[in-house]
Amino acid sequence: MASPGGGYADRPAPPLDGITVEGGGGRPAGLPRPPGFRGLMQQPSRLASGVRQFASRVSMKVPEVVPGIRPGGGRMTRMQSSAQMGLKGLRFLDKTSGSKEGWKAVERRFDEMSKASGRLPKESFGKCIGMGDSKEFAGELFVTLSRRRSIEPEQGITKEQLREFWTEMTDQNFDSRLRIFFDMCDKNGDGMLTEDEVKEVIILSASANKLAKLKSHAATYSSLIMEELDPDDRGYIEIWQLETLLRGMVSAQAPEVKLKRTTSSLARTMIPMRYRSPLKRHVTRTMDFAHENWKRIWLVTLWLAANLALFVYKFEQYKRRSSFQVMGNCVCVAKGAAETLKLNMALILLPVCRNTLTTLRSTALSHVIPFDDNINFHKVLAGAIAVGTVVHTLAHVTCDFPRLVSCPSDKFMALLGPNFGFRQPTYPDLLASAPGVTGILMIIIMTFSFTLAMHTFRRSVVKLPSPLHHLAGFNAFWYAHHLLLLVYVLLVVHSYFIFLTRIWYKKTTWMFLIVPVLFYACERIIRKVRENNYHVNILKAGH
Repeated sequence: MASPGGGYADRPAPPLDGITVEGGGGRPAGLPRPPGFRGLMQQPSRLASGVRQFASRVSMKVPEVVPGIRPGGGRMTRMQSSAQMGLKGLRFLDKTSGSKEGWKAVERRFDEMSKASGRLPKESFGKCIGMGDSKEFAGELFVTLSRRRSIEPEQGITKEQLREFWTEMTDQNFDSRLRIFFDMCDKNGDGMLTEDEVKEVIILSASANKLAKLKSHAATYSSLIMEELDPDDRGYIEIWQLETLLRGMVSAQAPEVKLKRTTSSLARTMIPMRYRSPLKRHVTRTMDFAHENWKRIWLVTLWLAANLALFVYKFEQYKRRSSFQVMGNCVCVAKGAAETLKLNMALILLPVCRNTLTTLRSTALSHVIPFDDNINFHKVLAGAIAVGTVVHTLAHVTCDFPRLVSCPSDKFMALLGPNFGFRQPTYPDLLASAPGVTGILMIIIMTFSFTLAMHTFRRSVVKLPSPLHHLAGFNAFWYAHHLLLLVYVLLVVHSYFIFLTRIWYKKTTWMFLIVPVLFYACERIIRKVRENNYHVNILKAGH
């Protein structure tokens, strides 16, 4: 249903009452425990002490229980502590003064810090407003207030703009403080907060008030907030949900009906028009994603187009050959996949040529090519090689080979006899041939190397029993990856002895590989020379 304020459709805010609590632990039925919950409950005294320390610094009245929640509800008691940290974020400006004398001190510091340009830089903002000991928090606040006024933070602000900031910061109105808090949470203005965004603001608030112990529990507090407001594990909460919680915390005496009627109005009006309908929201997010990742997008699009073009080219080429009459589309698919494998086996070497990439980063190409994403592109190419290998192998062993073996002898000799020395092979003959043996060896080596390159093995996440424990770890990944050099040798041999192409210059695998292999070989030689020429002498080592 469209709201009268601007057509923003939203579902009503859920009431804070009616929560069922099971057992003696105060946990709502059917909801998962948040990360860190067990450690939190094992240290109640330390956490309670931290919360009391924090609560004692909050001048805003916070009720002992949330309206509508019966006393003794364990989960909401924990939620009260978590929301108190959110309320602390609303009270961070109590360090400043709303009086005229307070502004005069800020104005004097502005004049001292902006003599040259007449603009206050971001790094001086905290000291200017009296938050010099909370530079990180003040910097985030500066960015938030600048973003609301379409000011570029790096350009600094004038005295008039600082006065606007000061007026808003020292406004004691709850809605004004709530607006600043939401803007600091929701950086892109889409009205949705992730757990990481909530945690970031909790950390900043704790840092601003020197609450180190509560800062260390920021992950737990954000997790508890998400547990309360995101029971369906969507991964985000909407701003109006957090507003409902905070308003309930500070409006203990307000009638429940009145609370429901007034809550979430501010959060809804804060959401920009471009995010107020699902279609506009998705379009805006897509445009933002494209703007932030355009270099990656065009490069990956070009790479996908090249793979598709090679596959279609080879597929159509083999549809016109005599082998198609024996093996049909199977041989076309196998050869198309093989053509993409040649390209990707050549490209995968380039992202690991570190010296070359370092040089290219300082050229104009860095404006259109994301050289810093070399490892990610390397992984994408590895995935494409794995897919191409599977397609090529399955097309041969499950379709091409059976059709070659079962083809009538006279038809086979007429169409493919010269390619096989006028001898129709059996299935074992095909596996034992040079292309068959080299293909099997390549699959074994690639499977072994790719497996050890996975995160669980490379980072020793998995603990293997002895003697297999040596297969987990970076060293195992590093040395197994060097086995892929043997794969390149086998690939050239594999392509040289293929049955369906006899003319040497039509066997194009070496043409794809020659330049990247030379690049990589030069990289390794240069690296080795540098290692031999530069030594580090260890003068002293301690325990």
